[in-house]
Amino acid sequence: MNSSALAVLAALAASGPAPVDVAAPPSAPVALAAPRASARDYVLAPGAREVPRDAFYDALMSARVICVGEKHDEAAQHLAQAEAVAQIAERDPGVVVGLEMVSQDQQPILDDFLSGKTSEADFAAWWNKVWGFDYSMYKPIFDAARARRLRMVGLNAPIALVVAVARRGLSGLTPAERAQLPVSVTESSDARYRDYVKAQLQGHDLPPDALARMIEAQAVWNETMGAKAAQLAATSRVLVLAGQGHMLWDAGIPESARRRGVATAAVVLPYPLDGSAQSAADELANLRDPKTGDSALADGFILIPR
Repeated sequence: MNSSALAVLAALAASGPAPVDVAAPPSAPVALAAPRASARDYVLAPGAREVPRDAFYDALMSARVICVGEKHDEAAQHLAQAEAVAQIAERDPGVVVGLEMVSQDQQPILDDFLSGKTSEADFAAWWNKVWGFDYSMYKPIFDAARARRLRMVGLNAPIALVVAVARRGLSGLTPAERAQLPVSVTESSDARYRDYVKAQLQGHDLPPDALARMIEAQAVWNETMGAKAAQLAATSRVLVLAGQGHMLWDAGIPESARRRGVATAAVVLPYPLDGSAQSAADELANLRDPKTGDSALADGFILIPR
């Protein structure tokens, strides 16, 4: 999860779930077309090497699990994810798209939309209630996947379980609750990633015991998605779309998947991570500057200059 999702989780843990009743947004008919090509730069790490788009996506095909991050409220980053769906599906039509935004118990809702049983307007209304970031930003992703008849799978743990861990800790779950989570729930072994998570949470002035529970909740989020991605990867390549905070430094989801037997995983981040207005030249300079350390955050970057 990125910092915005961590903030939402902290609020939920403190005060309980927010109301979910919202009006259904207007929705145009689904247009099953590829995302429009854009003038983007593509960078592979290490060394922040610029490469052509085709070479960029060709290089990713060495991975069984490919994670493409997002800042949830940045529409341009979702367009980059839609492009990744199209490009990876062109190279592997059997790729499965895994979504952080849908929990595993919500899979029937996703299936009904993909099959046409549920209208896009109804699905958009549900999405906006449950996920909270407007469906219109994610629509290009679904258009790209549906055009290619790709399987899409919810990866996440039920939000009520994540909130329960944030409130009571793993040890405070009932046996029935604990049985819904992976047998092993482990915090990342990457010190940089652990420090990142703590820094995001400490901004909410949590007491030490609450902070420890929130860290456990974040591990539950990552481990559930990583375990599901690993299960899917046994038979198909998996393209994971999730918040950037679930995959920085190849930790989080890809780390969890590798721990469960996935031999190769790759991380791609739209850049700049915060969606700030930068030129392509400035973005490249920042990636290549050892002082920023940004080039270590992922295996590849899709630059989104503004």
